[in-house]
Amino acid sequence: MSMIEILNKMGVDKRLRPAGMLALRWATSLSFATLCRLAGRHMVSAFAAAPAIIMAGYTVEDALHDADLLYKAMRLTVEKMGLDTFCLTADLSLEAEACGCNVSFSKTNLPTVVSHIVGESGDANKLNIPDPNRDGRMPVFLKTIKLIKKNYSMIKVAAVTGPFTLAGHLIGTQIYLDVKRNPEKLKSVLDFSLMVAKRYARDLVQAGADMILLAEPSASQISPKDFETFSLPYTKEFIATLGKPCILHICGKTEHILGMMCESGAAALSVEQVDMRKAVNTVPRQTVLIGNISPTSLAMDPVETIKSQTLALLDVVKARKEFVVAPGCDLPSNTPVENIRSFVETVKNYTAR
Repeated sequence: MSMIEILNKMGVDKRLRPAGMLALRWATSLSFATLCRLAGRHMVSAFAAAPAIIMAGYTVEDALHDADLLYKAMRLTVEKMGLDTFCLTADLSLEAEACGCNVSFSKTNLPTVVSHIVGESGDANKLNIPDPNRDGRMPVFLKTIKLIKKNYSMIKVAAVTGPFTLAGHLIGTQIYLDVKRNPEKLKSVLDFSLMVAKRYARDLVQAGADMILLAEPSASQISPKDFETFSLPYTKEFIATLGKPCILHICGKTEHILGMMCESGAAALSVEQVDMRKAVNTVPRQTVLIGNISPTSLAMDPVETIKSQTLALLDVVKARKEFVVAPGCDLPSNTPVENIRSFVETVKNYTAR
């Protein structure tokens, strides 16, 4: 039995709780890269809360307003899907809603931001940093992490919306014009967004998160020069002050900024549309790579296709222990559970060819 399997068994079995807590403390005292090297096989992970919510028989809207429902769904990602880590829902509307933006909810999909609170003046001084223990649905997510910590001694990853992506929610699509036409306004909103992210991350860690995933998908839409100016410095400051390992997640096409992502200080980089053959040689060994099975494929393709794609990725990364096999982005709610299980079991049973 591999080391990660032993950790998981102790983490799930309540009878082994004391040993599981000691094992988790040991595992999280290591660097993420070292943990991956010692795991005994490639770890497998996913932000699979949306399909888990549907599997549990709830609507996404209800679960994202009720910590008890969300916790029950999160349990399925480990106990029924077999994932190696808990990954709390990556709801990128969460911070924007707590700041005052309007959000549209759905029974089957994660919510979306539909209004923006920063006007043309971009006066971020009038905005209030939300209190995660009081504002919006942040308390729901904090309570969910606490419930997971209370009942499991497995690695827990919580998501925080990155400063550039949150700024885009606060400003709207105007943000891409502001990059060129109104950079001082944008920097003011980015400063505010960074403070929001740091405050929320601090409370997630206090609630029990072992790692924070900084979700910055909008950063893939800007040039390398603009990424260096409007995303990377804020990411660096967030990571430098976090006190826990950070996974920098930028989905979409990121080969044009991958080198700079390595400079962020992140313990791991989560990527989607990259040539993994190139990425394993670009990203240094002390940084864990995470990716990059297509979420669309996992949702739509037959089991045999998913198995084939997973095996092909494993063949590419077989010599790199500092790698976690995962979808390139969060899984849509219509992802069949049998597809997720096939993906997970393919990783766990892989033998280098």
